[in-house]
Amino acid sequence: MPSGRSSRVRLKPSVFMAATWPVRRDLSDTDLVPELIVIVGPIASGKSTVARGLGCRFRAAGRPVAVLDLDDVVDAIGGFAGLTPGQFRQAQLVHGELVGAWLRRRFDVIAHGPFFEPEEDRAVLHAVPAGIVPRRVQLLATYEAALERTALDRGRAASKDPGFLRAAYDRAGSLLPGLPPAAWSFDTTTRSSREIVDALAADLLP
Repeated sequence: MPSGRSSRVRLKPSVFMAATWPVRRDLSDTDLVPELIVIVGPIASGKSTVARGLGCRFRAAGRPVAVLDLDDVVDAIGGFAGLTPGQFRQAQLVHGELVGAWLRRRFDVIAHGPFFEPEEDRAVLHAVPAGIVPRRVQLLATYEAALERTALDRGRAASKDPGFLRAAYDRAGSLLPGLPPAAWSFDTTTRSSREIVDALAADLLP
């Protein structure tokens, strides 16, 4: 007879531990140090397109790589609609934990998102193993170009709103001078995603 209690299986601690693998925080001196590429840019500046394209180039070169979008983590908890500041902060930290986890497993990582404030930058890097220095890519676009791009993107919601987008671009513009130095900076209104991926791959891959 049903007891009325939850049927959820509870794992004993010994069972749980047996199902996990040890995770080392740092890499040894003899390890081949993976690359961490951090792509920063405002909404509709081409971050996802460049990150995916660069990921394909890494894989074609035989390099295991994880492409990690902060938006995917937010989508996992219901998306941006109704998202509280506290929930967004938790998503940023989880995204950073994913970055660190893949690096510890010797995967190159391409992380992308709107990491404009120091706290946002710390969140994406907080779990990175010692000895790995992020290589930063900055993508730039104009509000007008972004407005046109979001209008054509069916997957966009809040960012289609001109007022929301204008505020996001004003915020990004005010914070750009305080960002950590980027190894590469591209204006996506004058250079195509393909050209940007080609330039990055030429520098990063043999």
